[in-house]
Amino acid sequence: MHNNYYFFRLLSKKLQEQLQSRVLLTCFSQHKEELILGFSNSDAPHEEFYIKALLGSQFSCLHFPEDFQRSKKNSVDLFGQVLGCKVREVIQTPNDRSFSITLEREDTTEHFQLLFKMHGNRSNIILLKDNEVLDIFKHQLSKDEHLNIHHLPLEIEHSFEHFVAKKGNPNKLYPTFGPVPAIFLEKKGYTLLSLEEKWSMLEQMLQELESPQAIYTTFIRGNLHLSLLEIGEIDENFQDPIAAINHFFLKYVRDIHLMQEKGGLLKKLDKQISQTENYIQKNHEKLEELENGTQYSQIADIIMANMHQIPPNSSKVVFNNFYTNQPIEIKLKQHLTPQKNAETLYRKSKNQKIELAKLKENISQKEEKLLRLYEHLENLEALEDVKRIRQYTKENHLQETLTEKEEVLPYKSFTIEGFQVLIGKNAKSNDTLLREYSWKEDLWLHAKDVPGSHVLIKYQAGKNFPKSVIEKAAALAAFYSKRKSDSLCPVIVTPRKYVRKSKNLLAGQVIVSQEDVIMVEPGKPS
Repeated sequence: MHNNYYFFRLLSKKLQEQLQSRVLLTCFSQHKEELILGFSNSDAPHEEFYIKALLGSQFSCLHFPEDFQRSKKNSVDLFGQVLGCKVREVIQTPNDRSFSITLEREDTTEHFQLLFKMHGNRSNIILLKDNEVLDIFKHQLSKDEHLNIHHLPLEIEHSFEHFVAKKGNPNKLYPTFGPVPAIFLEKKGYTLLSLEEKWSMLEQMLQELESPQAIYTTFIRGNLHLSLLEIGEIDENFQDPIAAINHFFLKYVRDIHLMQEKGGLLKKLDKQISQTENYIQKNHEKLEELENGTQYSQIADIIMANMHQIPPNSSKVVFNNFYTNQPIEIKLKQHLTPQKNAETLYRKSKNQKIELAKLKENISQKEEKLLRLYEHLENLEALEDVKRIRQYTKENHLQETLTEKEEVLPYKSFTIEGFQVLIGKNAKSNDTLLREYSWKEDLWLHAKDVPGSHVLIKYQAGKNFPKSVIEKAAALAAFYSKRKSDSLCPVIVTPRKYVRKSKNLLAGQVIVSQEDVIMVEPGKPS
């Protein structure tokens, strides 16, 4: 109700007392939505009186600071025509959220009006002379340049007959009410009453609005309001309308800054928590896959245990896996002896152990970070002061933490029938995917003869690539290429070891020494 007719009735009377015979000495703006007016008393020139009008599109309100220091720059004088004029009277517009300060120049017969039109996001201050607009503060509200001040007052017929004609809707009868009186009536059970009972409750509320016991700052449904009615969670109460609106203004602005600053930090923390949790989950899945799959060292042990049974130049053998007591098919390099095959696998096992150790280290670091993020989240939620929030942010280097960039992977990842499939995001990412995230045992796929993403099916020790997995991955390779709209697309399928990159090739370009080609229908990832 800070921009409500009933409150302005009280405020206008108080301003009449404060401004009577004062002279308007200064009028300037140093923000596009803020106007400052300074008045002085000839009998006590040091007792200045300031009006600060904040006329934003999201929040408009008046404030009456005891003192105001004008900025030396980014400040512009306004309404020069009325500087030096004396306040004659303050006039409240009947049934409207506006009032006028009438000014006169003593050495002439000129009279001016400064109209405070406090109409929410259309609030403005308008300078008039003889009821004709001379200038306006917010020029983007161009309709105010042609405002007719005689059209502002509202005529309200206060009668039971008119109330019945409006079907007992108080806001249709009294457009001056606004949201707070409507909530007040709702909480009193207004909608359940008969028309006679409604009328009686309405008249009683009108008496309270016209002669309030106090002016309250109160929280209604979680939002701060200025109210002439005792409703909600009362914060403070006042008899002086200037003291009331000053308290409301400062508390509201402080809460806005608090919500913006605190809300922004909490949002960033939530985002980082989500990203960190996703990273931990994906790497736990990868770790589980590596640990639960058949290890290179185990396959090497099986080869060494059965070396005498392996015929020369064998490409594959089947033995009992004494770790799982299940048959296992082992692929061999024909040109190597069984012992050399085992040595190769032991070497891979060493690299695999390094990968596992690094993976566990990364997960541990991220889990520690997650605990810190949750601790910051809990601590910030408990803070209700902008100064303390800024102090906490500085002491804990929170801005640096929140601007840390999460690792951006160069690929999209999908799982097809238990196999991880990686898809490069662009030409540069294709190179990174091939260079840093591929093994020669992986299967590489690419739409033939057109630009597109590199696709890798990650190798799993002791497992063949199923035909269905290859076909689905090939469909993805076709979809992430220039042939995505074709009914059928040829896709190259080859082990990664047959794909190489030379220095003279552009980003994403490779040389393939051996290839198979399959025809597939481009398919979106599921």
